[in-house]
Amino acid sequence: MSAAEAQEMVDLLDRIRGWPAPRRLTLALRILETLEATTGDRPAEEGARRGWPVEKALGLLRDDREPPDDEECRRIVEEARWDRYGL
Repeated sequence: MSAAEAQEMVDLLDRIRGWPAPRRLTLALRILETLEATTGDRPAEEGARRGWPVEKALGLLRDDREPPDDEECRRIVEEARWDRYGL
């Protein structure tokens, strides 16, 4: 950081020091949002996202069993009600 940049930061901090806390917090959050949108010193690629792709996330839920039919779903719900409410 150059001397001019350091002085600019000091001036900025002096300027916002008198702001109410909620306003300073809003500024801090906005600054952090700008960091989320960048990678290093470069802007993030358009459309880049964090996390897993939907296909991979859905694959985690996949298994070899057939999905339950309506009667099996009713039984599962009924058992859950008995466990929770004793009804």
